Amino acid sequence: MFKRFGIGKLASWSMVLALAGTLACGGDEEAEENGDQAQRGGRPGMGAMARTGASIPVEVKTVGRGNIAATLLTYTSLEAERHVDVVSRTQGLVETILVEEGDRVEEGQPLAQLDTDTLELTLKEREVNMNSLESNYNRSQELLDRELLSSQEFEQTKFQYEAAQTQYESAKLQLEYATIRSPFSGIITERLIEVGNLVNANDVVFRTADLDPLLARIYVPEKDIGQVRPGQSVRINVEGSDQTHAGRVARISPVVDPQSGTVKVTVEIRDRQGTLRPGMFTTVNLVIANHEEVLQVEKKALVAEAEGSYAFLFQDGTAEKRLLEIGIAEGEYVEVLSGLSDGDSIITVGQEGLRNGAPVRIAGQTPPAAAGMDGGMGGDPSGMAGRPGAMGGRSGGTNGGTGARPAGRGGSGAESTDAPAASTANPDGGQGNAERRPVAQEGIGGSGRTGAGGAGQGDGGGTGGMRGGNRMMNMDLAQMKERMFRNPEIKAAYDKQVEEDPSFAEDEERQRAFMIEQFRNMRKMDGGGRPQ
Repeated sequence: MFKRFGIGKLASWSMVLALAGTLACGGDEEAEENGDQAQRGGRPGMGAMARTGASIPVEVKTVGRGNIAATLLTYTSLEAERHVDVVSRTQGLVETILVEEGDRVEEGQPLAQLDTDTLELTLKEREVNMNSLESNYNRSQELLDRELLSSQEFEQTKFQYEAAQTQYESAKLQLEYATIRSPFSGIITERLIEVGNLVNANDVVFRTADLDPLLARIYVPEKDIGQVRPGQSVRINVEGSDQTHAGRVARISPVVDPQSGTVKVTVEIRDRQGTLRPGMFTTVNLVIANHEEVLQVEKKALVAEAEGSYAFLFQDGTAEKRLLEIGIAEGEYVEVLSGLSDGDSIITVGQEGLRNGAPVRIAGQTPPAAAGMDGGMGGDPSGMAGRPGAMGGRSGGTNGGTGARPAGRGGSGAESTDAPAASTANPDGGQGNAERRPVAQEGIGGSGRTGAGGAGQGDGGGTGGMRGGNRMMNMDLAQMKERMFRNPEIKAAYDKQVEEDPSFAEDEERQRAFMIEQFRNMRKMDGGGRPQ
């Protein structure tokens, strides 16, 4: 029993030593591979690839030319040129209303009719009285001619007749006033009476306004009044509408308000379409300069820094930072004096936080790396699955000794060379000869190992790479995510992509291309390893 225990213990220690040797060799191989990567220029690790390999989605527009006007901006409400309260000039009951609010009326047009019965009777009564006094006046004139009447009596008769004439004319005028008429051509803005109302003299019954032209009274700072002159063009924008109306400076006040330090400027707007109304809140742009056919960009494309305003150019998939000299601005556009040329493509969305030289792509377009996955994942011999020895598995006998490991980094399809095999003695006194294996010089996959005594050999890189690539291509998106998200760096890269481009989360094709790209990068970094 003791002997069996000793032999068993010795066999156990042999297995432990063999496993330690295998792990040590694996560590040496990884160190070798890291050294090779350093010699090739320090290829970044998986986390760095996830952070720098995925380009940032942006929106791009081409720089063009157009007209930009320098303006003085202010705000005010529109007013009517004339706004009048129409009053009743006599007393009476409202009998008929002839117009309503919003109706256009002409000067002298009847607006309402009052009851005229009482006024007609008064007129008739005064007419009779006037006719009676006219007869007396005529008889007095005959008597005076015959010197049968004194001059004093004649003058008294004459005054009575003239007073009766005046009363008759007054009654006649009151009858005319019973018809309420418009004082000028305009629009009825308000009706204040109803049929049957008793209207007294000087009661307001309608309000009318002349809407052509409309006025905008603005107040220009004293320092800018020198740039304003009568007849100068003005652009009017009404809140809630994209339409721009044209106006002109009609009058400039000759005095400066001492309290505000401003000068009142009256702007006249001719609204031929009838879309403007008094009381509308408007933005008034007083044009003081007009630059034609100048380079212009959208304001949202600019990035403001302490040194000035910058824009990012889209240059073959990278962002190039440019310092701009800015001129006048109008609306959403700004004039560019220097820093850009005709036809330049500038980034208008996604430029916040960009750095000079950062990888970018136009949103909605498939990244070039994902577009070339057909060659890299299976069909093309130059891809991941194209070279033997690219992604060899590890196998080998533990009792036959440990053979040298011809290592390969397959995948790019470069020529393969034969690596000499070394051998070491095994613990049982035997010696295993490792066979010569082809080694891919520029592969993506891992290293193929052969065991001592020819007992084991690595999986062919071409076969292993093709299997891995085909398995990924045949997975649905959910399976891809479940497998790839086991790597926290890939999950972080995916979340960052969704944050920068929300449409990415809805596009399954782009997500699939992203997963395949990360799979390919991981194989490059890990030498053919697969997600654990």
